[in-house]
Amino acid sequence: MWPPPPPAAPPPAAPQQQHTPAAVRNRGGTSPASTTMIKVVVLMAAVAVVAVAAMLPAACSGLGSEATQPEQVHIALAGLDAKGNPNGMAVSWQTHTRTATSVVRYGLNSTALTMHATGNCSSYYATFDHHVVLHNLLPKTRYYYQVGDATGGWSKVFSFVSAPLSSRDMPINFAVWGDLGVVNGDSTLAFLNNIKDNIDLMWHAGDIAYADDTFIHLTCATKFCYEDIWNEYMNLMQPLASGMPYMTTPGNHEAECHSPACLLSSERREALRNFTAYNHRFRMPSPESGGVLNMWHSFNYGPVHFVSLDTETAFPLAPEEHMYVLPCGGFGDMLTWLEQDLIEANKHRDERPWILAASHHPMYFGGNINEPFQKAIEDLFHKYNVDMYFAGHKHSYERDYPVYKGVPQPTYYNPNSTVYITVGGAGNDEMEGDQVERNNQNDVITRADESDMWQSNPNEGVAVKKDNGYYGIGVVHVLNSTALHFEYYRTTLQEKYDEVYLFKNH
Repeated sequence: MWPPPPPAAPPPAAPQQQHTPAAVRNRGGTSPASTTMIKVVVLMAAVAVVAVAAMLPAACSGLGSEATQPEQVHIALAGLDAKGNPNGMAVSWQTHTRTATSVVRYGLNSTALTMHATGNCSSYYATFDHHVVLHNLLPKTRYYYQVGDATGGWSKVFSFVSAPLSSRDMPINFAVWGDLGVVNGDSTLAFLNNIKDNIDLMWHAGDIAYADDTFIHLTCATKFCYEDIWNEYMNLMQPLASGMPYMTTPGNHEAECHSPACLLSSERREALRNFTAYNHRFRMPSPESGGVLNMWHSFNYGPVHFVSLDTETAFPLAPEEHMYVLPCGGFGDMLTWLEQDLIEANKHRDERPWILAASHHPMYFGGNINEPFQKAIEDLFHKYNVDMYFAGHKHSYERDYPVYKGVPQPTYYNPNSTVYITVGGAGNDEMEGDQVERNNQNDVITRADESDMWQSNPNEGVAVKKDNGYYGIGVVHVLNSTALHFEYYRTTLQEKYDEVYLFKNH
C-alpha cells in the first residue's frame, strides 16, 4: 500500500526510545549545539588514557567459520549496455578474515543458483571487503543470490530485481536522505522497511553511520569503536540494501577517524583517513560513468539520469578540500567530469528526460548561500537543466523554489532553474529525540571551518517549507516524462508533512 499506513496506535507522548549501538550503550543525550565542544573535551580527556593502548596492535579477529561468515550484504547498480542502461549489479559484503575466493552464486530460482561470478577482496584495516559484479543481467528480472566462499561459508539467499530498460514515461520510485546513523536511526530504518516493496532504490546523500562520532560517547572515549559502528550500521542496512540498490555519496562523517584512539596510532591515522573506509566498503558505478572511486559517479534508471557528487573535497574552498582533522582530498577534477557527464545526459533526454543530482552539502539553506559550492556548480546545473538537487548536512528539512543566482522562481510549472531540497534529518547521534523542537533552524554554521562558506542571500522567498524538529526522509515518484512527485515524511509517525509536484516540458 502506498503511502504506508499509519501505526495501529498513536505513540506515547514522550519521545520514543531509539536504538543504541552496543559500542555506545547507556549514553546521555547530546544536543547539536554542544557536539563540537563535547568532541574537544572528550578528545583532551581521553588522550592520556589511550596513549599506551593506542600504540598496541589491534586485537586479532576470531578464528573459524564465524570469522569468514559473510555479513553487511548490500548491492549497487553496475554495468552498462549500449543504450546506457545498467545491466549488472555490484554485490558487496564483509568478512572478519580473508577467504580464499569472493563468489556470488545466483539464478532465477532460489533453489537453483546455477550461475556464479567471482570478484575481489581487499582490506584497509582489520576486516575484508568483497565486491563482485554480476554482468549481463536480464532487465527487470528477479534474481536470487548467495555470497561467500566454498570453504569459508555462504550467506543466506537474498534477491533483487535488476534495472529496467530506460523508457521516458516509465514510473519509478526511490527514497532519498542524508545523515543517517546507528544512534537515533531506528524510525527511519523502520519506515524504509515498511515501504521497501514500493521503491526501486535508495539514495543516501552522505553522512553514513556516524562512526567518527563514537568517541563522544563515554563508553568509546577510551577505546577504538570506529569500525564497530561502521559494521553495525551496515548490518542494520542489510535487510534493505541486500534487496535493492543502495547508492551513496560522501559526507564529512566519512572523511576519517579522528578519535584519540586513531590520532595517537600511526597505523590507524594512515589506514582510516581521507574517506578510506567509505571507498573500500562500497562499489558505486564509477568505472561505468568515468567517476572516481565512490566519490563521484552517475547512473541511469528508468527515465532518470542520477548524478552523485563530492561536495567535501572536489572544488575550490570545499570544506575538506585539503584537510579535515587529517589531510583530505586529491581525488581529481570532478568539475570537468560533471560537465561532460551532463553534456552526455542531455544528448539522451528523449529517452531519459529527468536529470537529478545529489550530494552532501546544500547550496541554499536558511536564507543563506554556500558561495564556494554555488560558484563551482550552479552554472553547470543551470546550463544543462538539472531538474532537482538533494542534499543533507543540515539535520532538518527545507524545500526551496527553483532558484538561480539566489533569485527564486516561484513556480514548479516548467521552471528553468533547479529545485533545491535539503533532507538531512534521517536520524543520528547529533540530533535530539524525535518531536523535540530544536533552536538551530537558522544555525547555518555547523563547524568553524565552514564559517567563510555561507553568505546571506539578499533575495527573500527561496524556501517554501521547512521542518526542524523531526526525523524525516524524502520519497520521489517520477510519474512520467513531465511529472515528478516529491514527498517528505516524518518517519516516526510515518506522517507525510510536505509534498510538491514538479512539471517539466523536457
